[in-house]
Amino acid sequence: MKKLIISTVLAMGTYAGVAQAAHVECLISGTATQQFWTADMCSAQTNTPRPGVSFRFVADKPVQEVTWSHQATNSGKWRCNTSAYCSFSESGRGEVEFFADATACVTRVLYQDGTWENNNHCATGLYIKSDNRFPADGGELEQ
Repeated sequence: MKKLIISTVLAMGTYAGVAQAAHVECLISGTATQQFWTADMCSAQTNTPRPGVSFRFVADKPVQEVTWSHQATNSGKWRCNTSAYCSFSESGRGEVEFFADATACVTRVLYQDGTWENNNHCATGLYIKSDNRFPADGGELEQ
């Protein structure tokens, strides 16, 4: 029994260590409900014609700069520099994609201690764009 408890505690400690490893988190903006940073993937229904996805790189030591790569289903503006944050704002120019996504990846990290690494930590924000032509209350369509 004692060996089982020790094995379980060690396994939990190993799992907790994995959860703290470097990763990218995201959250969706333009929603009716509050969103929270989520590792690897986030999703929500939006209520604006110009939704956005924010990304941040989280590491277990201080980051000096990162290199981002990114892509999105619909057109929009990316704001990514060498900081640990990156964001996408959809242009709202009549895209027909009801289900849309934006993905950002950190491909290189320079830490404040002078060490660096090439990697591919990514997160994807999936969002459903609300169609304001169809009222949620089941009323008549807008003309």
